[in-house]
Amino acid sequence: MGHWVYEFTGCPDSGDYQQIADADEPGEVVLRERPRGLGIVDGFVRESVDDLLRVARFRWVTSGDPSTVAPAVLQASGPAPLARRDARPVRTGSELDVGESA
Repeated sequence: MGHWVYEFTGCPDSGDYQQIADADEPGEVVLRERPRGLGIVDGFVRESVDDLLRVARFRWVTSGDPSTVAPAVLQASGPAPLARRDARPVRTGSELDVGESA
């Protein structure tokens, strides 16, 4: 696990800011509860990652109640990798070949 710099842009209420995060790799989305926000969250989608500098850039999508922000942010992030039409299964080496017996 290492340190990453998360750069958040576009949120009309908090402006642009940076945050240090402890993570192996940044996720596709971030939901951040506002300080003293009474349950209000800001939703961000990852735009880019610089693995060398360990900087992840996120853009603001929406704010509000978590039950409405989460679906909006997930939709903005695009289809899940396995939901893509061009996705193909990848062999892990643990599957049996057709010619192999158990």
